[in-house]
Parts: sequence; structure tokens; C-alpha cells
Amino acid sequence: MKLNKKRLMLFRYLHPRLMKLMLLTVVVIAAAAVLFFIQIIPDGFPVSLPESDSSIKWVDFDVPYKVLEKTMYLDIESYETEIHLKWTELLAYLGAKYGGNFKYYKQKDLDDLIKRLNEGESIDTITAEMKMYDYYKEAYTATLGGFLGEFMVQIPVDSKTGGDVVWETKYGLKAFSPIPDGYWYSDFDDFGAGRSYGYNRKHFGHDLMIGTGTPIIAIESGIVEAIGWNQYGGWRIGIRSFDKKRYYYYAHLRKDRPYTADLYVGKAVKAGDVIGYSGRTGYSIKENVNNIDTPHLHVGMQLIFDESKKDSPNQIWIDMYSISKLLLKNKCAVYKNEETKEFYRKFDFTEPSYFLQMENLKDSTKSNQTALFSSAAPEGSIPLPVVMYHGLTRISKYQNKFFISPKQFEKDLQYLQENQYTPVVMKDLIDYVDNGTPLPERPVLITFDDGFFNNYLYAYPLLREYNMKAVFSVIGDLADKYSVIQDENAYYAYMTWEDIKELSASGYIEIQNHSYDLHDNDGSRKGAMQKQGESLDSYRHVLEEDVGKMQQMLYDTTGLMPTTFTYPYGYISKSSKEILKNMGFRATLSCAEGLNYITRDPDSLFYLKRVCRSPEESSAQFFKSIAPPLEKQAENEPQDNQAEQ
Repeated sequence: MKLNKKRLMLFRYLHPRLMKLMLLTVVVIAAAAVLFFIQIIPDGFPVSLPESDSSIKWVDFDVPYKVLEKTMYLDIESYETEIHLKWTELLAYLGAKYGGNFKYYKQKDLDDLIKRLNEGESIDTITAEMKMYDYYKEAYTATLGGFLGEFMVQIPVDSKTGGDVVWETKYGLKAFSPIPDGYWYSDFDDFGAGRSYGYNRKHFGHDLMIGTGTPIIAIESGIVEAIGWNQYGGWRIGIRSFDKKRYYYYAHLRKDRPYTADLYVGKAVKAGDVIGYSGRTGYSIKENVNNIDTPHLHVGMQLIFDESKKDSPNQIWIDMYSISKLLLKNKCAVYKNEETKEFYRKFDFTEPSYFLQMENLKDSTKSNQTALFSSAAPEGSIPLPVVMYHGLTRISKYQNKFFISPKQFEKDLQYLQENQYTPVVMKDLIDYVDNGTPLPERPVLITFDDGFFNNYLYAYPLLREYNMKAVFSVIGDLADKYSVIQDENAYYAYMTWEDIKELSASGYIEIQNHSYDLHDNDGSRKGAMQKQGESLDSYRHVLEEDVGKMQQMLYDTTGLMPTTFTYPYGYISKSSKEILKNMGFRATLSCAEGLNYITRDPDSLFYLKRVCRSPEESSAQFFKSIAPPLEKQAENEPQDNQAEQ
């Protein structure tokens, strides 16, 4: 083969800079090809993203406002239809399809997904081949999990006067804008912008420019985890959502009076509550200094997938620009009390009971728990299984650790009946201890906590049908509220005093004391526990005031004085036993799990263990360890009254 000498000479004398330019051109073309490939890769292809749910290290939440708004309304409008289009699932599908880059969003992609869902395909089937769907579903659910749901809100009868109000039950946006109705702010997408005070860092929040003293609203319900001074954020508040997935950070609050007067670490706040006031504090080691030039609210949302990472350098913060815009659709009306100079919400708001979502139905201390679980069967004792129910719901998506279906409850009753268990109430146990009144051969105690209206709606008729008795422990404050509200929502409503009176008179239900208003779970007090550093006299006064008030209210309603105190959340202080005994209580119900052994000793009725009924198991599986099935005699086995030949 002959070489072309002219071409060789050409390359020989090419300028080195020209060669570098040609090489750079090749690199640019290759990079462009890679970018083009990324745009056309299959749906769900992992583009520099975590390989599994458990490895979530960061969430780039760049869902545009128009997509958030569209999917939110699809969710709300389809809520009570056969096909409920959940916005987090719709967004997760789109996130997986675009590799999280919503610059490629097309309305047609969403429309096609909705069509398939409405035609009967499940989201699991549709996304089966999308490798990153589970990742985006967890990430977007963590981000938006507290934004939509059922709630009740006060609506003015006459909007012009703001006089009388009525309660309305709704499903929709239940998170609030941090800025109240009647106030406005300016903003731009500043997430990730540079900040130089202290050290060069990124701005992991969203700034809302607004005047000093503007009331600041809690975006979502939760527990206050932090208040105080931070040199970067000035006076700030940190609130953790009840599901523990979101930590809201409100910073640069007003000098001198940054918070509402009743705010403290551990306080439970509701979405829409006024929590503080805007200002320009911060950028100083010294407290209460205005070193921010422009008054504004810095609001941030931290996602928490791993509790150990919450305060680590590997925190996960998301861009709230689109979310803040969406929240403008739900602004809370406020008013000012001229005497206190504090702002308050005009119209009250409530959500389904949060304490049912808490994972803390356990003993208050390890030592108490060990003591409650370790008891052996005393000689001559009677085994007593106690089942703890909370709510009954026919809606499968609401069934969880504390809510089962009425059908499942009925199957439990059938199991107990078929295996010759006889439900007893606390009066039967006390009669046995005091007088030796015989208990049935196989006793069982059925208990319902909190006084949900669905207990009256579903459990009561089934107990009558199967001729069985149960103990309902009710909360006075909620009975008060729902006696006024008169809402009979089958999921979250509570019984009224009239309902309680009817149940007590029925002969099937025994009403017991679950406190008047000790259902808090915060740094101030956990249920009916004694606070750290609280004197015994002070603690006694708390129990006598709250529990004693409930005793009187139940006596006035039913004509019977409750004999049993049911510990809120199962939190127990050792000193409570003697206080409750002196108040006349004969027994207490805990949340420690195990089997009880009843003797003629009155103390055997204190700290009764219960087993929480969740929907995961069948009746036979659930009862096998605490209330085993009746042993059936084989057909060819001699009967007890037959002599063996």
C-alpha cells in the first residue's frame, strides 16, 4: 500500500494548538452524544441516583408548580371515587420516567398514566419495570406526606361578620402557607445560592421577603423540637412532623419577641397555628442581634430517612420554591389580641388523632416494662388475656397498627365464641378479688381505647349480636368537643356524652377513665407520667385535677363511678399507683404486652397487660399465644364420664 506523502506532510506541520483544538472538538462532540443518549434512555434508567430505597442520600425536588398543582387536584377530585389517583404515586411515576428531571415533562405522559389507571391497571403493574419508581415514591411521599388528607375546619356562617361558625369535614390541602391571609411576600428560587457569613456555604432554604412582625404560621402539624438562638438563623423554630419524616425550620425571627408566648420545646402544634413573628435576627454569635439587612422569613424543609443523619453533615434539604407557591392556596386567617399583642388563628382546625400514628404504645421505662412482662403464673391464678383495640374502619387504606376492619373484629368475636371464651369487664374481676365471685372458665377482656365514634357505630352492634361485653376507655376533652361538633365521621370522630350514656346503660359496655386531657406526648409531659424534676405533691395535684375531673364527668353522665384508669400511651410512673388507689381506683390498664394472671390479691388488677390488635394476622394467628383454641376431643377418644375398658 502506498502512503500519501502530501497527507503525511500536512499532519507533520499542523500547529500544536490546532491539534489541541481538534481534540477538544472531539471531546465536546462525545459529551453531546452522551447527553443525547441520556435523553433517550429507557424509562426508569438510574441516572446517578441511589440504587435502592435504603440508600437515599439526597432528594432533588424540582417538581414544577404546575405539575404539583395538577396532580394535587387529581388526587383531591378522585378521593371518594373508585380509582383514587394519589399524587405522590403520579409524581413518582413521572420522576422515574424523567430520571427526576422535570424539564422533560409532557402533559401527555401524565394523561396516558391516568387513562391506564382509570382502565383498571394498578400503579404497581404499570411501574413494575421502572427501576427508580420505588425510590421516587419514598422520596416524594417523605416530602409531601403531610400535605393532603382528611380534616375538619371551622367555616363562618356569615363570612362578612365572621360571627357564628360551623365545622366542615373536608379532604384536601391541609398544610398551610407560612404567611397568613392578608399578608404578602416576594421571593425567587434561591435554593443552593451561596452564603459567606461564617464560611462559604449553600443556602438550603427559601427566603420570603416580608415586613418585620408578620405572624408566622406552622406549615404542618407536629412537635416543636427546637427554639432559641442560632448564629446563622438568629431566633428560630424547628418543628418535626408527626410521622417524623419532615423537619421544618423557621429562621430570622423578630428581635425581643420572636415566638408566641405559649411556645416551648415539646409542644404539639396544629397546622395553621401562629408560632412566631418575622424579623431580621442572625449572623451573630451574640443573641438578639439584627445583623440581617432585609427582614424576611427563611423557611426550610429537611427530610429524614435515617434518624442518625438528622444532625449530621449529610442532612437532606429540599427546594421549597414550588411548594411555597402551592401553599398559597391555603392561607390561615389570623387576628390580634390587643391586650396581649399576640396573634391567633381565627378558625380552628383539626385532623385525625395523631397519637394513633405514634409508635410509642410501650412502657415508660425499661425497668417497668421488664417487671410487667416477667410475671409467672402464681399458684391458683386465672389466666386473663386482654385485647386492646382502638378504631374500626371499612376503608382499607386507613387500616394500620391501630385500626382494623369491622369484619375482622367480628371474626375475632366468632373465634372467641367458638373456642368458649367469655368476655368479662372490670366489675367481674373486682367481684372475684373482693368476694370470690367465680369467673367463667375461659375469661377474656376486650378493651377499646380513646372513644372513637366508630366504636359506637361498628363495635357496639357486633357485641350485642354476639352477646359479648367490652370495656371502652374514653377521653373527656374529646367527648366535650364532639358533643359540640356533632360530627359522626366513621374514621376520626369521637363519641359524644350522649353516646357514652347510651353505651353504659346498654349492659354490654363498661365505661372507664382514660383521662380528661392527658393525651400529650411531648417534652413537657408524656401522657400521665410524672415530669422529670416534678415534686410528688405537684404530680398528685395534676392527676387529682385531670383524672378526678373525668371521674366526676363520667359519674354525672352514667351514674357509675369508673373503677379503672387506662394509662394514655401506656406511659407509667411508679408513683401513680398509690395516687390512683387513694382516688378510689381498683385497677389500671397498661400497654405492655403479655398474659395476666388474676388472683384474690387486689394488686393483681394493676398494670394489666394487653395485646394490641393490628390487621396483619388472622384471628387464629393473633389469639394462638394468648387465647389458644379449644382442644377438640377425637371421636374415638373416651369421654370424661366414660370408664376405660
